[in-house]
Amino acid sequence: MKRLLLASHGIGALPALVDGDAAGLRLAFVPTAAGPAAEARPWVKADRRQLEVLGCETTTLDLARVGAEEVEKALLGVDGVFLSGGNSYLLLWHVRRSGFADLVPPLVDSGELLYVGTSAGALLAGPDLGPAANLDNRREVPELASSAALGLVPFIVLPHDQEPEFRERHDEIEAAHPSIPFVRLADDRAVLVRGEAVAVVESPPLA
Repeated sequence: MKRLLLASHGIGALPALVDGDAAGLRLAFVPTAAGPAAEARPWVKADRRQLEVLGCETTTLDLARVGAEEVEKALLGVDGVFLSGGNSYLLLWHVRRSGFADLVPPLVDSGELLYVGTSAGALLAGPDLGPAANLDNRREVPELASSAALGLVPFIVLPHDQEPEFRERHDEIEAAHPSIPFVRLADDRAVLVRGEAVAVVESPPLA
């Protein structure tokens, strides 16, 4: 059964993804969207603290530093992947370059691998970054030829919707793309996907 948690920030709903107890869950933690100084970024630190609170075990998988062989090896020893926030275009570039984009979706679709993403990591799970991601961020990766994302879900997450500046931008995005399904999430909400069941649930930040 396919299982994903796509969050704006809080991952308090993660236990619901795994039948009530996330303690001992082994996750490959991908900080790549936050750039070279990822571990110093406050949101990356917050994501790591949340996982610690839940009792998850993490190993770092920085896609900017590995290739397909290393990614494949890293995936063998985990229950799922956790993609933190930052520049979604930078993340997409390394997701493709590293082979992650080829290796992970089949495993998520088959239920062999959990997918958890916050902010940019949640956006990446949709069909395309183009309608929602900040185009200015694409300048960091001029090599990127397409904005097509992983396509694990048929909708696009719009995170941090509780902030007025984000809410205004989300209004503009939805008005410009009326045929595209979007899911707007405040930082205490997430999309929980279990098989064919998709629900927006409470998902409070834990740290």
